[in-house]
Amino acid sequence: MKTIFKIHPLRSINTMSLIIVGITASLSMPQAVQAQAKADNEAQNVRIMRNEDGSFTEFRKSADDRVIERRTYGDRNGGNGDRVLRMTIIYRKDKHGKLRSGKIHDGTGKVLYRVVYGYHKTNGKLVAEDMFDARMKRGETITDPKTNQAVFKEKPVRCLRHRYDAQGRQLKPIVVCAPAGLMAEKLFGKYGSSHYGSDPWNKENSGGTTVNPNSKPLK
Repeated sequence: MKTIFKIHPLRSINTMSLIIVGITASLSMPQAVQAQAKADNEAQNVRIMRNEDGSFTEFRKSADDRVIERRTYGDRNGGNGDRVLRMTIIYRKDKHGKLRSGKIHDGTGKVLYRVVYGYHKTNGKLVAEDMFDARMKRGETITDPKTNQAVFKEKPVRCLRHRYDAQGRQLKPIVVCAPAGLMAEKLFGKYGSSHYGSDPWNKENSGGTTVNPNSKPLK
């Protein structure tokens, strides 16, 4: 004698629903974990620092540490405390972690300058930082001694030559400006260098501590 167990249609639907929900939950859990891990990783790759003039600088780095984006925000003129983007610098490093180039943008995203970095052949310390005008090529026409042909040689609008004392500590750089303009300290802060403080994850040259941009001074 065979016994047949019949399942009520509604009960079968509920059972199937539970199975589907269970499968969906098992599939969404890894996705949720991955999303949380991604959010945590992005948080680790962002730093915010307060500048002496009251503005804020936000740093973002790529997952491979090869690209750092530095955005400076200041209060809007006549605004109600809201901040606007003033300047963006995008740095690129080589596989050894040394800065090789940078592009300086204004608040609208227009590229203003290109920066090229040079290092000492023996000790590997940063010695040169040349800034070129990205809006127009500045320089002079010279005669190539090898080909005896006239060639245009681009010249930087600002040169920084970094110095070090006998203990290897970095001294204030020597700055040479071609056209009249802002002093390096006015443009980049008291250190006078566009690269200083470009990596807040490096405690040796970060130039400060990270902050919460929404925090208020203590009374």
